[in-house]
Order: sequence, then C-alpha cells, then structure tokens
Amino acid sequence: MALDDLLLFIDHKSRLVRIGASSVLAGLSASRSGRQALIDCKADAIEKIVNRINDDHDAALTAILASLVNLCEEEEAAVRVAKAGAGEKTMKKIVSALEVGTRLPDGAPKLLVNISRVFEGRKRMLGYVSDGSSEERKKEILQLLHHFEESRKQKDNDLSFLALFFENISQEVMGANLLCDENEGFKLGIVAKGLAEDNKERQLGAAGTVKNCAFFTELHRGIAEHAEVAALLVLPLVGESSSFEDDDMNGMYAGLASKCRIGGKISDDKELRRMIYEGLLLFCRSKDGREFLRKTKVYPVIREVHKFEEAFEIPDEDHIEMIERIVEQTMLLDEVEDAVD
Repeated sequence: MALDDLLLFIDHKSRLVRIGASSVLAGLSASRSGRQALIDCKADAIEKIVNRINDDHDAALTAILASLVNLCEEEEAAVRVAKAGAGEKTMKKIVSALEVGTRLPDGAPKLLVNISRVFEGRKRMLGYVSDGSSEERKKEILQLLHHFEESRKQKDNDLSFLALFFENISQEVMGANLLCDENEGFKLGIVAKGLAEDNKERQLGAAGTVKNCAFFTELHRGIAEHAEVAALLVLPLVGESSSFEDDDMNGMYAGLASKCRIGGKISDDKELRRMIYEGLLLFCRSKDGREFLRKTKVYPVIREVHKFEEAFEIPDEDHIEMIERIVEQTMLLDEVEDAVD
C-alpha cells in the first residue's frame, strides 16, 4: 500500500478502514526509517495525521496518538507536529474527557510530553499574549493541574506523565511564572508533591519542575514562602534514621524532620539525584534562595548524601562537586557578606 493511499484511508468514512490504516501508521512510525518516510512524504503526512486527533473512535484515536508520540522522537517531526497544532488539540481532548468523566485517550499525556520537549511545542501550548490564546492555554493548564492532583492516589494512571509536561513548560518563563503565581494557588507545590511519591514520572517531573523554576532568580523570594518545596526536593535523599542526631532535626522543616526520624532509602536513581543537586545549586544563586535552604535546614540531609556519593566504588565527581558547592554556598556565603557589612 502506497503511503499516499494510507493517508487517505485514515480519513475514510468507515471506522474499520480508519482503524486499520491508523494502526498501520502506528507500526510504521515505530521505526526510524518509517518516521523518516513520513517526514519526507510530500503529501503533508504529519499535518494529516494531526488532523485525525478529532477522530471520535477510541481505537483509531489511540493509533493516531501512538503515531504522533513516535514521530516526536525525531526533533524535525516534533516541530512540525507542534506547528500543526497537535499540542493544543491534545490538551483540549484531555481536558474535555476529564471534565465530563469519559475515558482518557490512551497516549494523550505522553504526546503532550513529547511535543513540549521542543521550543515550538512549549511556545504554542503556553499560548500568545498578542492573540489572547495565552489565557485559553492558561485555563487548560490549570485544569490539567487540578486533575493531575486529583489522580494522585490512582496507581498506573496516565496522568502521571503530566509531571514531565509541567517540567517541560517550566523551562519557559511564562510556564514558570504560572506555576509560581500565588494568585493561582502556587501550583508548583502540587507538582513538587511528586517527590514524596513512589512513581518515577511524578518524581522526575517534580524534581525537574522545581529545578526549572529555580533557574529564574526573580521567583526565589516567592518560592521561599513555601518551605515545603525545599523539604520535598531533598526528600528522596533521606537515608537511614541512624544517620541523624536530634540536633540535626531541631529547627528543621517539620515534614522533613519526620522523614529523618523515620528514615528512608536514598534514591538509587542517578538522574533524579543529579536533578535535585542542580535544583539546589540554582537556589544558591540568590540570597533569598540560600536563606530558603537554610530555613528549611536541608544541610543534614546534604551532609549524609555526600557520604553516600563518596561510598561508590567509582564516585561521580560531578555529584560530589555539586554537593560541596551547595554546602559552601548555603553555609558560608552570606555569613561572609554579613561580616563585611
């Protein structure tokens, strides 16, 4: 079957034909050569696939979404998928399904994540002030955040992938501002709760979102009003309770102190630990951020995770260097400045 014919069949009036053609597309896009064929197709294949996000049949829509998720593995395709409006269409699909209580389209949250990995996708899903679309996108993102929070207790829920979507949009100042806006209820706090959960997507997305928001030093003062964010950020670094003395926990943020008393297991996810260290270092770039970390009293946790990192047969020198810089900047920097003053 020629590719041009296949693209005609995904728009066929027969549901069975659409399902069959869409399933073939999903299989084709699973390979790099198949994705390249769709990218090179002169019949605007990507745009035609995006237009089928409006399919009202679950099986056909699932296959279409799978095709787009796969296509977004290629940056060139991801940009074209974004420009064709797939992000906005998918957000509307998700919000509509959640608001009326119908089944969430399989793969829809993953598609939002993949599209928002590229700047064009983030830009379009945050909207534009010039045409008023930013307000519409803002409303939809807030609805996604609401349902993301509501789904927290559900195991193996596709909405967990939204944590990675929030991480991606927080790379842009408009996204970070939205999440840290007190008038909207400081939604960063909702995402950050993922650090206390046993869910990889929620944990990584939470760490990345906090890290991205910390990049913008102008947001540090507002974030510092929420000590729980710093406590949550270091929660995956808490080890055995025997590592902590009573003095360590005196003055520590209550939730973090409780975790230290109970004890835990330092995350064995190297990527997660690195993101946490990077986030802490970004807070160290401002006096508000450093005071934020001191106020929460994260130092005892950092001290113990330093020992953990050094105990590896081949320690990660980057991790150790970041930890030492965090300690140096949070414990000493402002004391020196105050002494000079």
